[in-house]
Amino acid sequence: MKKLALLLFLGIVALPVFLAAQDIVEKIEIVGNDRVTTETVLYYLSVREGDFYSADQFRRDFRVLWSTGFFSNITFEESQGARGKIIKITVEENAVVRSVTYKTGKKVKEKDIVEKLKEKDQSILPYSYYSAFKVQRIKDTIADLLTEKGLLASKIESEVVRQGKNEVDVQIRVDEGPKVRVGEVAFEGDTKIQSSKLENSMKENRSHSMFNWVAGKDVYKSNKLEEDAEALKNKYQELGYMEAAVGQPRTEEYEDQSVTFQKQKMMRVIFPVSPGYLYRTGVIKVEGSKAVNVKNLMTLVRLKTGEVYSTKDRDKSIEDMGEAFRDGGYVYAQIIPVENLDPKNKIVNITFNVNEGEIAYLNRLEFRGNIYTKDKVIRREMMIREGDRFSFNMFKNSILRIKQLGLVDLDKDPDIKPNPDDPTKMDVQVNVKEMQRNNVQFTAGYSGYEGMFVAFSYSTVNFLGAGENLELAVQQGKLVKNYSFGFSEPYLFDKPITAGFNIYSRRTDYSTYGLYKQNMKGIDLTLGTRLVGYWRTSWTYSLQKVKMDYPVGSYYQQIYGQYGNYYQSSITPTIWRSTVDSPLTPTRGSSYSASLKFAGTFLGGEVNMLKPTLEFTHYQPIIGKGPKAHVLGIHAQGQYIAQLGDSLIPYWEKIFFGGERSIRGYEVYSIGPRDRNGYMIGGTKSLLFNIEYIVPVGGPLYAILFYDRGNAVLANQSLSFADMYSSAGIEARLFIPALRVPFRLIFAYNNKKIFPTDQEFAFRFAVGTTF
Repeated sequence: MKKLALLLFLGIVALPVFLAAQDIVEKIEIVGNDRVTTETVLYYLSVREGDFYSADQFRRDFRVLWSTGFFSNITFEESQGARGKIIKITVEENAVVRSVTYKTGKKVKEKDIVEKLKEKDQSILPYSYYSAFKVQRIKDTIADLLTEKGLLASKIESEVVRQGKNEVDVQIRVDEGPKVRVGEVAFEGDTKIQSSKLENSMKENRSHSMFNWVAGKDVYKSNKLEEDAEALKNKYQELGYMEAAVGQPRTEEYEDQSVTFQKQKMMRVIFPVSPGYLYRTGVIKVEGSKAVNVKNLMTLVRLKTGEVYSTKDRDKSIEDMGEAFRDGGYVYAQIIPVENLDPKNKIVNITFNVNEGEIAYLNRLEFRGNIYTKDKVIRREMMIREGDRFSFNMFKNSILRIKQLGLVDLDKDPDIKPNPDDPTKMDVQVNVKEMQRNNVQFTAGYSGYEGMFVAFSYSTVNFLGAGENLELAVQQGKLVKNYSFGFSEPYLFDKPITAGFNIYSRRTDYSTYGLYKQNMKGIDLTLGTRLVGYWRTSWTYSLQKVKMDYPVGSYYQQIYGQYGNYYQSSITPTIWRSTVDSPLTPTRGSSYSASLKFAGTFLGGEVNMLKPTLEFTHYQPIIGKGPKAHVLGIHAQGQYIAQLGDSLIPYWEKIFFGGERSIRGYEVYSIGPRDRNGYMIGGTKSLLFNIEYIVPVGGPLYAILFYDRGNAVLANQSLSFADMYSSAGIEARLFIPALRVPFRLIFAYNNKKIFPTDQEFAFRFAVGTTF
């Protein structure tokens, strides 16, 4: 105790002596600063005047000042003052960047560089301080971008041009140089499968060919070699080689001739491969499922015992089983595959372990972006309500039904988040953007069906904000004069019942095509409803007064005389199902429809006939997703007209093909049976096929490769696919959202001539779509 007291006493006595011996900071001077104020520099210092001097603390302050990027040089000097240390901090300010410009070539644009820098948060903002380190980082990022484009011979230079008082312009010049292409992809070892199949599994670095050159897949990208090696390994495992190994790829440089017949430097990429043994599927088990019957889950497993094992089938099985659980509200369900390789028997035993998680419910559903369209118009298309189990399948189908309205489109993917207080409750926000609602047109143009015309029309697909359709049209043309007024209500009495009418007067003069002149006035009354899911039905009653002027010398003129007046009263039931995602620019989905038009004297008319129609349409994205996807469209239609009693089938109800709405390379209504004088009789049964490959070019412009084939014949004639008319060609389609119709330029090759003087190639302008 006495020793402790003695030490404490000595410490108290020695402390003043120690403090007296330590220097204080008498003054801090800042020299050389201009834009950066003295107060700013002092802010970054931890030492203040009057504090005890510490060399370590000043070293730390130096590092802090340097990290600000304000200065290109900083020196600390100390001298002895009257009361302590005087610290002099001399700084040289970095120049202020006035502008940054990029001089690029054709393959990499300035906007590509700017976007890449923004992505990596490396942009130099105007009037920020110049930093050689930042400029070098930008050059490195540009070099990576050029490597991704296959521009391995590129050069990047930077220049700093001083402007005014300590300001600089930074210029970065990019010399792209030629692209280096992959001339050959080789595989070392016993590949056991075709080299072409292996190469096709690679996303990049494919061998130089016409197709790969056009697609840009033959550009050598060193930074993608590891991904390609991994893709090769995955391909082997898809085909049952579970122990496959792909070694480090190597390259060889050589010179070869390109598809453009030019000598250029190319790379040979060599992948060492060791496939190993082929494995087959052994025992398959599913464990842990309570909500879904195990037997039902086993039907979703694509692997079969004894067949070659495939990781692709394994992953698809996991996806399908997960979908089954998510459809039941188990959004957190996990399917974990446990694979057990048996090297002796060369089999894979697999167990799918199911972790169901808890059931999720739709807690809150909110729509954003619909200003004019009433909320209930969108909400009533939802197949699930707040408080229901959150079924992913029903939610996806609901979104599709919303898009099918044609009133709004998705602005972005729906925002689905678990409630922070309860993860079993899902809050959903659907962001929409309203489509063109009102359409007022004064137009003039040419169409094969209307000839030269001028027209005025007003239409709205959302008249009162509840999805009502209103249309008024007046058209004066060389071939057609058309006046119509129509209205439809999609949700009558807030029920999924469609009701509407259309009143019209239409004069048609197709005498230049060797057909008829017609004056038709009528009214259509429609009533429809949703049946279940995407299935809908409608009934349309039509009453028409028709005046006909038949071609002199034609089959019909000989039977009816020059003129004819008729009343036609008909009813047409239709049933259809559509999952097509958009009525204007479809990218996926299918449509089926069947209708039966029945005209009878007991309905008040003078015509007796039956006219059934079957139609199918399918859209499938081939390359890419969303609006930029390449889409394959397929359409098929079959029609038949049956005569009832002694009543002949009216001329205007007969089937005529030709024109942009059917077989687009031929003249309008030029395909079908003819009488002995060459006049069109029209068919009573027909088949029509259309195929389109739709490629978005940019904005509203689409390029379309098409193939049309079909024919219309009489009842006593047979329909032969080999004897059909066909058109193949390319079409430029310009879609204008404000008009809700596309304008088309069609170039077609026709397989058969109708008349000896016809040309095999045809060029046409059209409005609307084929299907």
